[in-house]
Amino acid sequence: MRRFGTALATTALALASCSSDPPAFETLLDVPDAAPGDLIALRADGTAVEYVHRRDGTISRVSDSPDGSAPRVELLATIAVSTEGEQRGLLGHAVVDGRRFAAWTEPGTLDLVVGEVTSGAVDRLVWAGTTTESKAVGGHLEAFEGRLLLGLGELTGWARGHGSGALVILDPDGGPEQVPVVMSDGWNNPFAFTVAADGDVWVADNAPDGADLPVAERASERIGIAGPEGAEFSTLFAEPPPQRAPAAIIELPDGRLGVCGFVDNEMRAYEPITDRGPENNGVRVVGLRLERAGTIGPCQTGAAVLADGAIVTASSSTLGTALLIRPAS
Repeated sequence: MRRFGTALATTALALASCSSDPPAFETLLDVPDAAPGDLIALRADGTAVEYVHRRDGTISRVSDSPDGSAPRVELLATIAVSTEGEQRGLLGHAVVDGRRFAAWTEPGTLDLVVGEVTSGAVDRLVWAGTTTESKAVGGHLEAFEGRLLLGLGELTGWARGHGSGALVILDPDGGPEQVPVVMSDGWNNPFAFTVAADGDVWVADNAPDGADLPVAERASERIGIAGPEGAEFSTLFAEPPPQRAPAAIIELPDGRLGVCGFVDNEMRAYEPITDRGPENNGVRVVGLRLERAGTIGPCQTGAAVLADGAIVTASSSTLGTALLIRPAS
């Protein structure tokens, strides 16, 4: 992916202070019509990156151009969506066995639905969905063990009936009336989650809205591994206020986790630490925790690691909204 960086080196956002520093983030693609919060759900496809434009209802792929100049942008799918409110629109996409699926809020009903969009348009509904409010919708989608993993926020009709937001499993071959299977619940709005290389599902949960409370009294934002025991027992790190509004989480090439905050436009790194306790009768207690481990760079609403180790993020600044890239070291 260094080809992108070579073509756009003059747009570097910062300069490395010495040769051992990681490369700086550079502009990969400006998206002039995008506002903060529009470019989401970045997905690596080899050395290309795919992204969702939430309000336009489009999925696009950015890859090398044949002549090595400006990157090539290919439109993969267009879906009619409702963007009424703060967090509706085209919210997620995933690929299972070569077929593309997406999650979006329907025009008219405002329901969150999931469908197959392999042809570039809506082929069929996989799940007829749930009602939504303006916020805490969820809608992020990932491939998980040959199935679809969907995040549902606490203000969806499904979550109100269930008692919390959750990660649920859908059969990609199922029909619109299928019943989601709960993978992990007790979450508020698990929009930021990722399936790591070892199969663990890491979640950076949004905290409940605390705008009416003093900053010090607002809830922490939880990071943990999703499991059937629920969020309370899955949390490994509590990020204290002020709240960042996690919008994406990725596994970095060095094994750390990167969490992007919508509010601070920053990717913070977290190191998984394994604690090995004393052995007792042949049994050793092993615990896992997270520690803050630096800052990676600008990232507001999406991130992906490409096959060569380059990191792509979606970020906004006074110059506009763009995809940024940090080439592999």
